[in-house]
Amino acid sequence: GDGTLEVALLIDGLTCGACGTLCEAWLAQQDGVRHAALNDMSRRMVVRWAPEATGLSDILRAVAALGFAATPYDPAQREQRAREERRALLKRGAIAMLAMMQVMMFAGASYWSDDGVAPEQQQLLDWASMVLTLPVLLYSAAPFWRNAWRDVTHRRAGMDVPIVLGLAVALVASAYATWRGTGPVYYD
Repeated sequence: GDGTLEVALLIDGLTCGACGTLCEAWLAQQDGVRHAALNDMSRRMVVRWAPEATGLSDILRAVAALGFAATPYDPAQREQRAREERRALLKRGAIAMLAMMQVMMFAGASYWSDDGVAPEQQQLLDWASMVLTLPVLLYSAAPFWRNAWRDVTHRRAGMDVPIVLGLAVALVASAYATWRGTGPVYYD
């Protein structure tokens, strides 16, 4: 009755509540958008706009400018994506847990021994830890890297940016110590 149009969109790429709040606020600033509300759990965003001021394609471009993808909301499609995300999360988590349990066993040798570990054995444990840590950082933590890159390229510091900074600093410091054969490592 008020001349506005409404659409329900499925927003992909949201990883936290702050992403949703950012998306809502960004859309609310667009010309002609009267209302934008996101349900973080279902990733369903309802947008109302004045058709004389903007179009659906402009709204979709605004969402894409933030680094997210928007498609018409379909509950079946949402469930399919949720199943795929759960499967991928389980696989990434399993690889991370298996590799990191072994890395913790390698680190435990130096934590629990009274007189330390012989330097040549410690160096072997450090190299093995690095080899096991790389797949975890490159595969299991890939969503963090991808989301941090998206945030940095869109000139914002989301929650993934400090996580990736911590991972990168720990890896570089540990790899340097492993390469030199001396110093603390933080693979665990």
